[in-house]
Amino acid sequence: SDDLPAYDAIGYQYLMAGNGLFVRTETRFFTAIVPVKRAIVRGLPLLKGRFRLRVPKLPESLLTAVFADARLARRPDGGLNEVLYQFHHDGQTVQLKKPPQEATAISVTSTTSNSTDENILCDLHSHGNMDAFWSETDDMDERNGRLYAVVGKLDSDKPEMRLRVGIYGYWMSLPVTALFADNSHPIDLHQPPKKEKTI
Repeated sequence: SDDLPAYDAIGYQYLMAGNGLFVRTETRFFTAIVPVKRAIVRGLPLLKGRFRLRVPKLPESLLTAVFADARLARRPDGGLNEVLYQFHHDGQTVQLKKPPQEATAISVTSTTSNSTDENILCDLHSHGNMDAFWSETDDMDERNGRLYAVVGKLDSDKPEMRLRVGIYGYWMSLPVTALFADNSHPIDLHQPPKKEKTI
């Protein structure tokens, strides 16, 4: 049901429902419930994954700036390197930052240790002209309680983007419009969850 108990965890908590195990978190930026494992648990009500942003959506101009800058990350052969960006939020305003990083055509790594920075609302990295997808490396790296995005096909007339919320190693796909206002620039590769059968 929608009448969940009050959230009282320090980082996250697990919820058992009639359709499986979920993980729940509340940060100063968002609240989220993410499916962990589907199962039939008799006697419990069903639960759905959910996400709610607690701060205003980010302006599309920031996303436009990301695409413009990522298209400039050229190697000598003209190909694109990956680039990492971070959206920092101080509670009032948001800033787009590009941390010191080491990048190649297939990887990008921040050279600063800010993975636990509580002001980071979203990490976004580019895939150059490759598809926007979540790699195994992304799954290993993106293990904080924040939003994550990836963009790809930057030189095409139809660049792509994916967005997901992460809760310490569990993720749920979100539409780009869950974070960015009036977004019409990239193709959103969000895949909504399949409709669940009634148990």
